[in-house]
Amino acid sequence: MSTVDKATVVIIDHSQGISIKERLKKCVEVTVMGSTDNPDIGLTLAERFQPAIIILNVDLPGGKGPSLAEALALECPMSSLILLSNSDSKKVLHLALEVGAKEVITLPVDDDKLIRSVQKVVQGHWKRQALYSVQKNQKPQFKTITVFSTKGGVGKTTVALNLALAIREITGKRVVAVDLDLLSGNLSLMAGVSWKHSIKDLVDDINTLDKELIDSYCAEHPSGLKILSAPLHPDFVGFVQPEHVQKLLSLMSSVFNYVVVDAPTYLHDTVVPALEAADDIIVVTTLDLASIRNLKQCIDLLARLSMRTKARIVVNRMGYSGGLKVKDVEEEIGMAVECIIPNQEKAAIDAVNMGKPLFTSARNSQVARRFAELAAKVLAEEDRHGLAGVPVKLSGSIRSLLPKSARQQPFSSIPRL
Repeated sequence: MSTVDKATVVIIDHSQGISIKERLKKCVEVTVMGSTDNPDIGLTLAERFQPAIIILNVDLPGGKGPSLAEALALECPMSSLILLSNSDSKKVLHLALEVGAKEVITLPVDDDKLIRSVQKVVQGHWKRQALYSVQKNQKPQFKTITVFSTKGGVGKTTVALNLALAIREITGKRVVAVDLDLLSGNLSLMAGVSWKHSIKDLVDDINTLDKELIDSYCAEHPSGLKILSAPLHPDFVGFVQPEHVQKLLSLMSSVFNYVVVDAPTYLHDTVVPALEAADDIIVVTTLDLASIRNLKQCIDLLARLSMRTKARIVVNRMGYSGGLKVKDVEEEIGMAVECIIPNQEKAAIDAVNMGKPLFTSARNSQVARRFAELAAKVLAEEDRHGLAGVPVKLSGSIRSLLPKSARQQPFSSIPRL
């Protein structure tokens, strides 16, 4: 049986002993796309692969199993759900009926019974596929956003960090910020988080790394944003090659809904994969002559790489500009400016020194409002409208950061700045 003919499976299980994944190697009808004991990663894997079968242990720690089962039923309606449990209580059976599970397996279970149950669900899945011609229109979108500038001092890292925080808070989905400034990255420092591992550690293990272990290499901000830190020592820069970056971002985008890359200001061969992988390239500049000249060179570079259409221009620290105007920038580069972030120098310096990003420390400021607007512009289509065509429901505090005209309408109709 070819891989194409096999039913895809995602497993979310925390059981000790031989894993379900290992035991299913005897079942030739399926191929396992991912296995994890982390509910968040499990949901993301299911969204990413839309597998034929999802095997979920509802006895997950913290009582998260039932709510995860409900979420999977909503997010992956074409997937067949198999529930595992150490209990055969009516409560589990009621949950199975509620979420439309195709099978309930009481643990412990021997290999033969497990495989027979999975084979039965596989057969049912293929029958339903043959009967139903209406499929989900499109899989959930996963986005990579690279924040880039070839000039230092324009606030690129500040934009990358606050953009990632805004996306995380608006969507509530899995978001990771990757510090690709291998020489002098300080993303984790600016976020005020401590870290044990860096991108160098992940690269060391990348050929043997399981998707479910990615989180262990990342620091975590109180908001839930994950951060993959730059190496502590510049000596490690040579260990990270372009093929590593390409594989790393591919891996990250399989388990995170949004990957925000803080690219370095120098144009190194490790930067190109981050630009290639990006759906949007946020190019940051300030309103001074040197920065505008550099911006034009940057846009010309992206044009030569056939990436100009991905570019979105952000003017940072907008204040006194010595007579230069945003219109001058737009005329010079032949592109519209997507976002203008006002200059709040004291708040920005305090944010860096205290490790409290502007988006969280100055929530009611114009700066936070602009980061929310920028985030709204780069959201995946489904997060702009919701799966059923309904605008994303934002908390009052976050919705208040958006323009009044955007609070009651889909994000796609937010006016240009």
